[in-house]
Amino acid sequence: MIAEILNIGTELLLGHVVDTNSAYIGRKLAGIGINLYHKTTVGDNEARAIAALHDALNRADIVIITGGLGPTEDDITREVVSRVFGIRQVHSDEAMAHAVSLLNRWGHEDQASLRRLAQIPEGAILIPNPRGTACGFIVEKSGKQVICLPGVPGEMQAMMELTVIPYLTGLEGEGKIIASRTIKICGPGEAEVEDRIRHLLHGKSNPTIAPLVSLGEVMLRITAKAHSMEEACSMIDQTEVKLRESLGHDIYGTCDDEIQHAVVRLLEEKQMRCAVAESVTGGLIAHKLTEVPGCSKVLGLAVTSYSNDAKIKVLGVPEADIERYGAVSREVALQMARGIRSLSGADVSISTTGVAGPLRDDHMHNVGLVFIGLAWNDGIACGRFQFFGTRSEIKERIAKKSLDILRRHLLRHHLVGTYDEIGTI
Repeated sequence: MIAEILNIGTELLLGHVVDTNSAYIGRKLAGIGINLYHKTTVGDNEARAIAALHDALNRADIVIITGGLGPTEDDITREVVSRVFGIRQVHSDEAMAHAVSLLNRWGHEDQASLRRLAQIPEGAILIPNPRGTACGFIVEKSGKQVICLPGVPGEMQAMMELTVIPYLTGLEGEGKIIASRTIKICGPGEAEVEDRIRHLLHGKSNPTIAPLVSLGEVMLRITAKAHSMEEACSMIDQTEVKLRESLGHDIYGTCDDEIQHAVVRLLEEKQMRCAVAESVTGGLIAHKLTEVPGCSKVLGLAVTSYSNDAKIKVLGVPEADIERYGAVSREVALQMARGIRSLSGADVSISTTGVAGPLRDDHMHNVGLVFIGLAWNDGIACGRFQFFGTRSEIKERIAKKSLDILRRHLLRHHLVGTYDEIGTI
């Protein structure tokens, strides 16, 4: 079966309220095997809402409407559904009794607005609201189901759990569920990833693989539909094995993993400590690492040496090197990595220096030019990279790239010769 979400509320269009309802509903529908292909948001305008509902019913078997069930004149959902299906509204004693009971429990005496809350389309199935005064309802007609819920997330979620999901599960009949897993990749870009897994992308409808892009990384979402969670997970496992065969160490984690989780895990496994010296990233690498519980066991020292004085006085970068090569240089990145490792006694260290923008630096280096240094017990290396985007985007890309370089070093998978070459991200 195919479902569609229709959100009604001008506040959503103006950005005064963020739509979290659709994400929740989407997850719940996937869990019972109902496909969701579209969602639409319209303001509190009856004509536009009617048109949107007509369009949704042309595409889907089930339409879930959120919002517009309150007691005021701009709460138009009841009127919209009634007009689309050509049925009148009637008074519901059950809806009225629910609202009165709740208001009495809350100590409210003014019940003048309740008449509107008690109106529902004739023949509709009432959906109790355990957390609010406005009940929802379900209209079944011509093989279609329209499910109307309040826009308040807590109320909507309670009604989905208690009434809507059991109702939809009975409709679906097949008892299928949809499960997903996200594979996370750092290093190659989207085009390269797609090229390497092209044989897995085409001609497969279950499971499916969907490439997604985030700042500094690529994600692959594997989605399987099956009769049980165990069967779906088995299908996903088999697909993940094939992806790992094609992408190898470029995969750093799954689902909620972030690159820093992979780095901390490896440091813990190898009983090693790292140190970080940041200039252009302004402490972002250290921030990411310290977001991981237990990071104190593996992060020895982190220094934000943004000024030249800090590089000289704290990290021991020779002033002559800064004067000769500039702060944004291979030589300074190497000195920073060497200095922070010596200062901290860490097993491995990472350093960053570059130009985040929006303007070039005093040496007229391009915005996004970055040097990332790496020092360890018996070696030192530096990479030169060109990143693109806004100031914050460039910093995010540098931080992820730095952590990935550290991750690959811990895996003993990086090649110093390759790393010393110029890269573009």
